[in-house]
Amino acid sequence: MLFGWVFGFWWGVALSVNLATVMMGLWPRRPLRPADTLPAVSVMVPVKGAGPPIAPNLEALFNQDYPLFEVVFAVADEDDPAIPLLQRLIAAHGNVPARLTTDPTPGSGNPKLDNLRRAWRLAKHELILLCDVNARFRPDELRRLVAQLVPGIGLLSVVPVATKPEGFCGELEAAFFNTGGARWLMAAARLGFGGGVGQTMLLRRGDLERIGGFDAMAAAGACEDAVLGEAIRRAGLGVRMARDPGWHPIGSRRFSDFWQRQLRWMCCRKYHALPVFVLEPSGSPLATAIAGGIWWGWFAGLPVLPLIAGQLAVWFAIEGIYARAQGWHLSWLSPVAWLVREAMIPALWLRAVVARSLIWRGQRIVLPPVLAVRRQR
Repeated sequence: MLFGWVFGFWWGVALSVNLATVMMGLWPRRPLRPADTLPAVSVMVPVKGAGPPIAPNLEALFNQDYPLFEVVFAVADEDDPAIPLLQRLIAAHGNVPARLTTDPTPGSGNPKLDNLRRAWRLAKHELILLCDVNARFRPDELRRLVAQLVPGIGLLSVVPVATKPEGFCGELEAAFFNTGGARWLMAAARLGFGGGVGQTMLLRRGDLERIGGFDAMAAAGACEDAVLGEAIRRAGLGVRMARDPGWHPIGSRRFSDFWQRQLRWMCCRKYHALPVFVLEPSGSPLATAIAGGIWWGWFAGLPVLPLIAGQLAVWFAIEGIYARAQGWHLSWLSPVAWLVREAMIPALWLRAVVARSLIWRGQRIVLPPVLAVRRQR
């Protein structure tokens, strides 16, 4: 009997929490108050390679409706294929101060962090925006972000939302990004919680210097954004998610790249959000449907497999309504991608449990023991 009630409790809690994330994400947001002042911003962009979405993303960055900002591109390799593109963009937008650096820097084992350290040497302004090349800015993005970095907030992160996926791996990436990760992050943001999310982060130079700058994150492995958020909190400042999510054009993806990215993010949760990581498989829609099928099969004698399939179908309908209401990507392939996502979550989780290294941007990163990371915090 206890066995059945355990599944009933599991189903009730997991279903309630998942539905709560949907309702919080769809709850009307307060209008954004414009910033009283618009201080100068240094936009630091780490670059490696030149995929198809990069050029329009950087064009949107240069075309910001903002009075004064500079862009600092940092590239590790002088032969990187992105350099000619960056040089053309800098030359074509002479109204925006922009520079490109390939200066050497001591390796930290984290290629993105090394590029940020390069860019840091050239950044001039008090406000610092860390921006990946895969972020697609709206024309007023800088204005909106600066308006939200109010006193007491030390780090503002943007929830990434996938757009323009191509092929099934692109659809699968969007399934993990949007109604998977972004739904949870937006619900957490409505409750006042935030964390470092590396695609787009805004902070003050003085706060970054207080925590030791980028050198303080040199032991972060693959999770420099999470380490930054934790350090900002320890300094007594708030970490928040921006009011609106940011666009992340996906394009075509290779399965190996998709897998390594999702594995890296899951490992980061293992190191920096351990309770979330431990509970993650049991709170997925598939696990919730399985728990509900077993519960109702035991409690009411109903057939288990049709119950599981029916619950998943209803949940995917809710995901579709949620994505449509948010204006996010939705296609006829989305339900298939959601189903594959659910099947992959246990495999990714188990792989993250035993992972000792990751491949990130073609570089192998050795992961430290979990206890060693927690002792450093």
